[in-house]
Amino acid sequence: MHQDHQLDDNQKNILIGVGVAFLVGLITLLFTSDSAKTKTRSAVNRQKAKHYVGSKFHGNKKAKNVVNKLSDDDISNLLGTVDKVNDLEGKFYEMTDDLKDFMHDKKKESKKVMRKFKR
Repeated sequence: MHQDHQLDDNQKNILIGVGVAFLVGLITLLFTSDSAKTKTRSAVNRQKAKHYVGSKFHGNKKAKNVVNKLSDDDISNLLGTVDKVNDLEGKFYEMTDDLKDFMHDKKKESKKVMRKFKR
């Protein structure tokens, strides 16, 4: 029983440590200067842009180097455009699926009509 009690204390200490680390991280994030937040956001956006360009251009180094030369505003604009294109692609696929379903239904209906005329 003594070992179980010791294990519980260790688990409590771990949980307390994780909680303290989380709070310190949260407080640091809340009180970090705006310029540091902006730099972090810019770095994250740049990595997103590199990943997107890399995936669309199959890892082409020249394309990734272009991303390195873009300003933070250019990166934001690029990611905004990517989001809009992705939304449009999604809507296009939905419309295409709806059109396929519509055409399939019309084909079935026309077959039924043709069967009635053949009788």
